[in-house]
Amino acid sequence: MLRILTIIISVVFAMLQTNGREKKMEDNWDENASRVPERNDYCRGYEQGINLYFEEYYRFQNHDESKVRKYQLPPLPDTLEEWERQRPTILQQFKDCVYGVMPPAPDHLEVKLLASRDDALGGIALRREYRVYCSMDNGKKFDFDILLYVPKNAKTPPPVFVHLNFSGNQINTPDDDIRPTRAPGQDPGRWHADSPNKQKRGLDLFRTNYIETIKRGYASCTACYGEIFPDNLDGFRKSLFRLFYDDLRPDCEITLPELQAGRRRNFGAYGGWAWGYSRIADALEKIDLVDATKLACVGHSRLAVASLWAGVNDERFKLVVSNNAGKGGPQYFRRDFGSLPSIFILRSNWVTDNFQQYIPRIDELPVDQHQLLALVAPRALYVTSSSKDFNADPYGAFLSTREASKIWRLYGEKGLDPNCEMPPLHTPIGGKIRYHVKEGKHSIREYDWEQYYNAADELFGKPN
Repeated sequence: MLRILTIIISVVFAMLQTNGREKKMEDNWDENASRVPERNDYCRGYEQGINLYFEEYYRFQNHDESKVRKYQLPPLPDTLEEWERQRPTILQQFKDCVYGVMPPAPDHLEVKLLASRDDALGGIALRREYRVYCSMDNGKKFDFDILLYVPKNAKTPPPVFVHLNFSGNQINTPDDDIRPTRAPGQDPGRWHADSPNKQKRGLDLFRTNYIETIKRGYASCTACYGEIFPDNLDGFRKSLFRLFYDDLRPDCEITLPELQAGRRRNFGAYGGWAWGYSRIADALEKIDLVDATKLACVGHSRLAVASLWAGVNDERFKLVVSNNAGKGGPQYFRRDFGSLPSIFILRSNWVTDNFQQYIPRIDELPVDQHQLLALVAPRALYVTSSSKDFNADPYGAFLSTREASKIWRLYGEKGLDPNCEMPPLHTPIGGKIRYHVKEGKHSIREYDWEQYYNAADELFGKPN
């Protein structure tokens, strides 16, 4: 392990010699420019070290339930009064120690229609493509594109499933005339997305499930996560954080004397992507085709964590869905099964700098993920796992969901029974907070979406 860390440090040191100072933030924001990183050499150099580290990282993972160490969780209170007293402190601790600050809304937000079709998805949907313009009073600007599908024959504005996608609005839909994303492309097998976009189309339609969403009477709205925060080491410079900060250097450019002087980055990608969910909600409030008082946020994998964090911070999301999240999602940090907290050494840009201090002594972290889930209460929450995704710790996600249910019960809502066992495959359990595990590996599939529609039907009433 020490040898691998030494190699990473050497790679980072070499990059620091090329450019140790922050470039001045450009005053002119080119909305049509690609979001590829300014320093591909940083991304690729850092990735070279990460690939070496991963060999060691996976050796340390535990996939044996009998070897899980004993741990003690921060307790949840026994009364609603005590919970509501503690809630602001717990939320702040997650901001301070894990996810970083949640950026505020921009001073101004405008929505511009880019393209429109009334015969989308084979004639069953209206399709609208919009650009969301965010600006500050000091002149800073940022924007991203959203794609909206609405049932063509809806009698009233329908509820909306809001989700972020990985590779662009043009992907995972049968429509072949959607504007391509400006986000960096995804190279297969690469840890960082740092190449020009290849503009893939088609592929796995279940990822977004637009057709079935429309058939169930719901609207669907998405944006590419890489347009909001490009998921690479140098992603800060072309992200939403340009609205709020001048120093957007990647972590490898921060010098040791600065760190020793107390410099800490208190924001990260999870907060940026969660901010994107909320700005989509802002945009939908300006679009009369949908009912923006009935919103569900959905995320898969790392975006499941972003969906959770968005749902915690924005009560406009009445149904919050975490689909197959990795570490940082519903499963406990203290439970040493599957992915380790040290994943955030590799993905330091996802979280606040303060989290790094807890990686070697995770029991000192003042919060854990059952408390994160509880922050959604009493709104609806759905947590899901895949049976063979051992890195994401399905049993740990279940345990956390069961424990968090205590807070829903304090509000008089049904959750998971405190004595229930892990449910069989394809057997949803719970009420206002619920859980299921499906057969298979890391994925979001048709079965998952079907359960989310069912939960939305109960919450909002079936759309007409």
